[in-house]
Amino acid sequence: MTTISTSPGSVFARMSRSWQLLPLVAALSLGLAGMQAQAEGMGAPCGHQMTDKGMGAMHTAHLGALKKQLKLSPEQDAAWTQWVEAIHPMDMVGHPDMKKGGWEALTTPQRLDKMRALHEENSQRMAQALARHTEATKTFYAALTEAQQKTFDEATLRHMFGKAHRGH
Repeated sequence: MTTISTSPGSVFARMSRSWQLLPLVAALSLGLAGMQAQAEGMGAPCGHQMTDKGMGAMHTAHLGALKKQLKLSPEQDAAWTQWVEAIHPMDMVGHPDMKKGGWEALTTPQRLDKMRALHEENSQRMAQALARHTEATKTFYAALTEAQQKTFDEATLRHMFGKAHRGH
């Protein structure tokens, strides 16, 4: 009867260690593939990326449709204008450009610290924008009639939860 050697130098021991590393290698490969796909813009919904110009145009179109639905009176136009100015989309930071800002000179822990700082700055800007948006919306909402409030509620519910984009 032959015995299989599992000493550190044996072929079977090396194969066993290779199989143990397989999940790690697979996870790293998937992670790198995901990072490359995101860098190439393939991570965006529907296979396209929204530019600032496209986002602005979409925002303007949504507001135009909402204004038509609300059938505002001339007395409500000033409230509408103030609300639209207050809820203007904020500039988003997006992904940092790794070619700018000296990222390549940083160590991994330094890059992570820098990314966390950027995230915290962006979170603060978003919180401030949300507070401004909330107050402006409450002020505008108070200027609407009950029927307009119902229309506004329905339109913003569809927009907030993505139902306006069904079939896209």
